[in-house]
Amino acid sequence: MQMDISIRDQAVLACRRLLSQLNRDPATPTYGCFDRRYWAWKLVDFPEATFQRNINSLCWLMDQPEAEGSDNLIEFIKAGLLYTLEIQHKDGSYDQAYPNEHSYGATAFLLPDLINAYQKKKDNFLQDERVFIENGLIRSADFLYRASELHGFIANHLAGAALALMKSYQLFGEGKYKTKSNNIVQRIIENQSGEGWFQEYNGADPGYQTLCMYYLAQIFQIEHSDKLYNVLEKSLQFLQFFIHPDGTFGGEYGSRRTEIYYPGGIAILSPEFPVAAEMHTFMKESIRTGDTVNLMDIDMGNLAPLLSNYITAVSTLEGAGESYVLPNKQKEVTRVFKSAGLAIIATPGYYSVLGTSNGGILKVFNKKTNTLVYDDCGLFGETSNGQKFSSQVTNLTNPIRWDGNAFEISSTFNKIPMQFPTPFNYLLLRIANLTIMRCRFLNEVMKKIFVKLLINKNSPVPLRRIRKIEFKQNIIHIVDKIEKTGLIQIKTLVYGKKFSAIHMASARYFTPSQLVKREQPIIDIETFQRTGVTTQSLIIDLHKDSQAHLV
Repeated sequence: MQMDISIRDQAVLACRRLLSQLNRDPATPTYGCFDRRYWAWKLVDFPEATFQRNINSLCWLMDQPEAEGSDNLIEFIKAGLLYTLEIQHKDGSYDQAYPNEHSYGATAFLLPDLINAYQKKKDNFLQDERVFIENGLIRSADFLYRASELHGFIANHLAGAALALMKSYQLFGEGKYKTKSNNIVQRIIENQSGEGWFQEYNGADPGYQTLCMYYLAQIFQIEHSDKLYNVLEKSLQFLQFFIHPDGTFGGEYGSRRTEIYYPGGIAILSPEFPVAAEMHTFMKESIRTGDTVNLMDIDMGNLAPLLSNYITAVSTLEGAGESYVLPNKQKEVTRVFKSAGLAIIATPGYYSVLGTSNGGILKVFNKKTNTLVYDDCGLFGETSNGQKFSSQVTNLTNPIRWDGNAFEISSTFNKIPMQFPTPFNYLLLRIANLTIMRCRFLNEVMKKIFVKLLINKNSPVPLRRIRKIEFKQNIIHIVDKIEKTGLIQIKTLVYGKKFSAIHMASARYFTPSQLVKREQPIIDIETFQRTGVTTQSLIIDLHKDSQAHLV
C-alpha cells in the first residue's frame, strides 16, 4: 500500500480535514470547537481541549497557495482561539481525559500553539479580545508555573511545559516563566539516561522521545546552551538505532509501544547535527511513501502534534553538511543499551532490534530487500477462565546474559489489563469527576491508580520463559523454553504475532508491513499442560527466502 504524498501535501490535506472537525457555525454556542464528537455527534459530555491546538496549523494553512482567497479562514481561527479560552478553568488549566481534570499535560501542549496562533493573527483581534486572550494565556502560564505532574515521569509532557513557559516569557517578559522553564529542562536532563534516552513512565520509548525532542529543539532555538546541545546530541545518537530499514520507527519494544515518528525536532536540529540531517532525509522519504505511520493513519487524538511537526519540518531550513551513515545502512552493528533493555544486532544480511526489557521482543529486517521478515512481540495466551496474559512485560531488571554472539533472557508473564468503559464505571467516574476529583491532589491520586491499572499493573501468572537467541552472519537461531512455575490451566498460547499488552492510545496505528502474513510457531498445548514445560526452536534464515523457518 505505497503512496506518494509529500510531507507538505499531507499537511495541507490534514488541514482540510481539520476544517470539518471545527465548528464553523456562528449560530451555535460551540462556534470554534474542534471536538466534533461533542458539538456535532454529541456523543461525549465535554470538549477535549487539546484538539484546540489545531488553530496554529490553520494559521499555517492561511499562508499556503491552496488557501488563497479563503476570506473566512481568519474568522474560523479567531473563533477557535476565543472558544479555547471559554473552556479554560479559572486556574488556567484545561481538560483532556475527563471533566474537571485540570490536566498539566493538556495545558502544556496547548499553550505554545495558542501563543503562536495569537502572535501570528494578533492584528485581527479587537482590543477587548486581545485583553481576554492575553489574560487567558497568562492564567495558563501561571498554572504551569505553580503546578506539576505527579502521576508519573513523562519526559515529553515536561518538555512541552518547558516550551510553553519559555514562549510565555518571550511574550510577556515575566522572568519567573523562564526560570521555571529552565528548572524543568534541568529536571529532564538529570533524568536522561547515560545511553541517551528520556524516561517515559518506566523506560525508553523511541516514538515519544521524538516528540520530546520537538519541544526541546524549539527551546534550543530560543536559547542555545552547551548543556542542552550535549543532551540533544546524546538523544539523537540513541534514536538513530530505531529507524528500521523498511522505513518504520520504534515499536512494541519501547516502554509505551509507540511507532509514531515526529519529524519536527529532528528537522530543526538537522543544520546542527549530521546525524539529525540524515535521520530527517531518510524518514522524510518514508513519510512520503507511507512506509511509516503518517498523517493519513492518525486519529484526532494525535493529529495535532503530528501535524504541527510536519508543518515545522516543511518550514525549517534543512541541514546538509557532512555525510552520515545511519546504523540501518552500516554493514555491521552491535549495540546493547543495557539500562534501556534494548539491543541492535546487524550483519550485511539483516538488521534486528531486541527488547530484552519487554520479554525478548524481536524484530528482524532483511537489509537486501528492506522488508520486515520477523515481528515477534512475545507470547500471549488465555487461561481456561478467559484471562488473557502475555510475556510482553516491561522490566528493566530482567536477567540477561550476553556473550557477544548470543543472548539469554529470563522473563515472566503478566495478566493483560482488560478494563474497558462501561455505563456503570463511566457513571462512577463522572460522579468522582464532579465531587472528590475537583481536589487536585485527589485527582492526581486517581491518575496514579489509572496508570497502575492500565500501564504498570503487576499481575503475574505462574509462567516463565527462558529465551536464547544466537545471532550468526545470515541466521538467527531462537530457542524458547516455557515452563509453569505454579498451577495454571491454559487454553491457548501463541507467539510470533504483532500485539501490544498495555493500554496506550498512541500505539497500534497501521503500517503496510502488517498486511504480510508470516509463519508462526505452534505450541502443543495438550503436551504443555501435561508436562508443564515446552521447548520451541526457530531459525530465521536469510540465506533462503528471507522468511522465518521453523525447526
